[in-house]
Amino acid sequence: MSVTVRPPARAALLGEWLYRAGAKLAQRTAREPLPLPGAAVVSVGNLEAGGGGKTPCVLWWAQALVARGTAAAVVARPWGPKTPSGVSDEIALLADRLPSGVRLIAGPDKTRSAARAHDEGARVIVVDDGFSHRSLARDLDLLLLDARRPFGNGHCLPAGTLREPPESCARADVIVLTRADRADAGERHRSRERVLAAGYEGPILQARHRVVGVRDGERWLEPAGLAVFCVSGIGRPGELAEAATAAGLCVRGAREFPDHHAFGVAEWQEVASRAGALSARLLVTAKDAVRLPPAARSQVLVLEIAWDWMEGDVSPEKLVDQALAAVAAR
Repeated sequence: MSVTVRPPARAALLGEWLYRAGAKLAQRTAREPLPLPGAAVVSVGNLEAGGGGKTPCVLWWAQALVARGTAAAVVARPWGPKTPSGVSDEIALLADRLPSGVRLIAGPDKTRSAARAHDEGARVIVVDDGFSHRSLARDLDLLLLDARRPFGNGHCLPAGTLREPPESCARADVIVLTRADRADAGERHRSRERVLAAGYEGPILQARHRVVGVRDGERWLEPAGLAVFCVSGIGRPGELAEAATAAGLCVRGAREFPDHHAFGVAEWQEVASRAGALSARLLVTAKDAVRLPPAARSQVLVLEIAWDWMEGDVSPEKLVDQALAAVAAR
């Protein structure tokens, strides 16, 4: 079944023109990127607004650096409403999942946060969502693009989802086509060709978000055949239901909310009622789970995922070597 993609409205296209003009002005007036002597900076970013799957990749980097015995830190900017723990959902998730010994520094200015991590002894600093943060010099710039639609509809905000135009990908050191397991060989090839046509000349890797399992509190459940009702407030609509179905769960319904959504009492009662009527358990992402109050969190199942590399022009271990070599060179 073919899907008709409507072109953006004229007002949205005008907004995009203004957005691009403002971005070009900001680029021309930006200050010189700040280097951090004695430390390497690895940026994990994307072009689209939300839903790029950066957090699992950041966690992979943190674990890889710890395995190498490297003093590492993660820098992130809080975004969205506060969770019951008093911080934003992405910060709460990183704080919960980062390996022991990796410092998390959250703040509105990533350059200042990175400088603080450097002053506190970090040798490699991983910047979450750092591609467009040009005031901080980086040694390795990873850009995550969806393997099926690397540039969305090709338009910048508000006509599309891009924060920068496609040709900005030429600035990256490494491009990673994410969710590559959900794209067939033809889609992956076409995405690769689109990236190269946009001016990018570096290595391209592929990765997936592997479903680890379904967590019920402290228990792990077998996903196959489990009846669930998906509830999500993430950047990519339909992502949870798609991942759950691919993992073998029986998805009987779904309710989607905006990214970083703070669930209200009435909303939660509604989805719980709908799930009950379908004899299904409520299923959420780990990012959604940290936004729930304890009573609601005790009712849900959590789909747990992990970052997996698939194939590429260079091995992920070589990227870690490259970051560590940058530290040694200083």
